[in-house]
Amino acid sequence: MRTLATLLALGSLLSACAGEPSTASIASRSPALGKADSGDRADRACQVVLRWVGRGPGGDDYELDCSTGACLYLWRGTVDLSEGLPAETSVHVLYHRVSDPTWWQVDTAWQPGGQPGFRHFTFALSEHLWGPGGDEAIELVAFARLPGGDRLFDHNRFSPDFENHGLTPENSYSSNDAGLCLPVVASLDFLADWQELPSGTRRQGGYLTLNYDLARLPQCRGTHNGYPAWDITAFARFAPGGQVLSGSVRSLVSEQGQPTNEGVSQPLHLRIPDDAESVEIWFLNATGAGSSCQAWDSDEGRNYHFDVWPAADHPRCLDVERDNGGHYESELMVLNVPHCVGYDLAAQADAERCEFHLEGFGDGHMGHYGIPYGWLMAYLRVGAVDGQVLNAGMFSRYHDAQTGAEGRRFSLGLELEPGLWRAGLAYQVTGMGGMIPADRVVDEFAFFLDVRRPSGEVVRLWQSRQGANYRWDDAFSLPTTTQYIPYGNAQWANSEAGVYDSRRACR
Repeated sequence: MRTLATLLALGSLLSACAGEPSTASIASRSPALGKADSGDRADRACQVVLRWVGRGPGGDDYELDCSTGACLYLWRGTVDLSEGLPAETSVHVLYHRVSDPTWWQVDTAWQPGGQPGFRHFTFALSEHLWGPGGDEAIELVAFARLPGGDRLFDHNRFSPDFENHGLTPENSYSSNDAGLCLPVVASLDFLADWQELPSGTRRQGGYLTLNYDLARLPQCRGTHNGYPAWDITAFARFAPGGQVLSGSVRSLVSEQGQPTNEGVSQPLHLRIPDDAESVEIWFLNATGAGSSCQAWDSDEGRNYHFDVWPAADHPRCLDVERDNGGHYESELMVLNVPHCVGYDLAAQADAERCEFHLEGFGDGHMGHYGIPYGWLMAYLRVGAVDGQVLNAGMFSRYHDAQTGAEGRRFSLGLELEPGLWRAGLAYQVTGMGGMIPADRVVDEFAFFLDVRRPSGEVVRLWQSRQGANYRWDDAFSLPTTTQYIPYGNAQWANSEAGVYDSRRACR
């Protein structure tokens, strides 16, 4: 059995293994997918995923690597590897300038953290590329080298065998995973001031991350032979199945490789059972090595209770998102997160009695630090309705600008004031800062209102031109009005635009 001191030493060793990735490259053979004797295979099951690659700011230009004498632009990126692959699997990136047939390979560096269910790696590129004054397309693909030597190439976003990530002026020499292969993760933060702060979507089959502030349980901090001998353990019991999962939520500060008795919070990732409908959580602070010190954080014995939603493909959740209210750069911003409604729809119908209409419609653009963000926003005015308004939102159909893959969203909005809702769709998002990347072309859209009738049934009312929906030209073919906002602007649809037919009919 491994002792506590041994486990602490192993933790220090793992931390030491993480480091900065090297730009050193070697010539490598190109991908040979489709050849039976090549040992190369395409991954379309989220085993190896390039999450993001791009250049970062550096002074008045982009970050440069001048270590070889010539100053070349430096690209940084991240790759995730499924925890289901063998631990000996290594992760690499192949790249080349499109004008040069030679492929170059760089290694990645493991980093702690990352998405639950994946091991996280970073990489850096500069050799054999170009610096200021250069302007050339780059082709790039991540791959995993399996213990037997076979190579498994990331084709999760770009499915065809010979289609890889392309870095061009049109995409600002960056690329991402387009939001694919992301685990569903929700967080519960237990704060020092005794607040419990939930975020994300707790879904069946997804992950739950517990972040615990150790100041909530400061009592038991015993040692044994000079080593820390205490821990804080989180327990989660899921209903109706009764599964109990547990794990530590504390790490230790080290000095010169030796653990001290100072604890720091450590996230605990738990996989939510497929049948879960709720979870209750509590914490135990205890010292071992002969000590009887124990302290509990359990909401005074009641435990902390939280609902669990169905999986993303459930009818209440499928393609549903909601504005999270996080308008970081402008109050006009729309930033949606996955959501589930708490009701079933009994019927859907046209809003023929002016129950609501479109009050305003705009196209927002922002480019803080040169990072593009684009979104549509709809302001919906609610009139007299027979029942209780539960939600108002915008429906959209779109296709991915890079792959052509089609998608749709039911985007629930926020009530800004009584009777006025704002909803929308973010169609251009750079995958940074935890945001799910998107590069969408909006094909059509419509607007809806969910009303609970006195009978208890929920009806969805539509402004959609009787199902024909609106298209981009219905909003923006006529001259628009510009509103300037920090780092960007909003283009508001002309009052005579076709998209406002409901407003004209209901005034």
